[in-house]
Amino acid sequence: MSDRHRKHPEAEKKPADPSGPASAGQEDEKLKAEEEREGKEPSVVLSAEEYRSLLGQIQELKDRYLRTAADFDNFRKREEKERQNIVCYANEKLIGDLLPILDNLERALAADMDGTAVEGILEGVHLVRKQLHSVLGACGLEPVEALGAPFDPMIHEAVGVLPSETQEEGTVVSELQKGYKLKGKVLRHSVVHVAGRRSGDAPGGEEQ
Repeated sequence: MSDRHRKHPEAEKKPADPSGPASAGQEDEKLKAEEEREGKEPSVVLSAEEYRSLLGQIQELKDRYLRTAADFDNFRKREEKERQNIVCYANEKLIGDLLPILDNLERALAADMDGTAVEGILEGVHLVRKQLHSVLGACGLEPVEALGAPFDPMIHEAVGVLPSETQEEGTVVSELQKGYKLKGKVLRHSVVHVAGRRSGDAPGGEEQ
């Protein structure tokens, strides 16, 4: 065979197959395209320095979180202790203000009960009661108006009906136990008797 008909060895090489293995850059682009189609974040290649920097940031955030958690736990414990102290000593001032009144009552009970002392003791008890009302009033305690007032189930508790010739039906005519409000809220209802129909009245207010 002549030389011109003889094929050069390099000429016998087949052209590159487009479907064959791609270069490294093409592989990266293909991988990123597949991840984007699947909704994944594209892969990121970090240098050693960037990796160490991220580890440092993660550790710093972790330490900050632990410090914050510890501070919050200490704050919670302080709040709980303060709340317990408030519950235990909420009435400390009130009790302190009541102690002089208790002292005056004990002095009155310890006094000699001869004829000349009774009047003085009675006057002293009236002063103690006035002092007690003053202390409790400063805390927001006020008596409920009852005698002569129209019966009000929100502040009165009726335990009986008394016929009255002078009071209208439904009026409080007797107070068995005084009621009180604390800063506008009913602390104890007044226990009362209420005026009923007069003996000469028929039902409906018509005279028989």
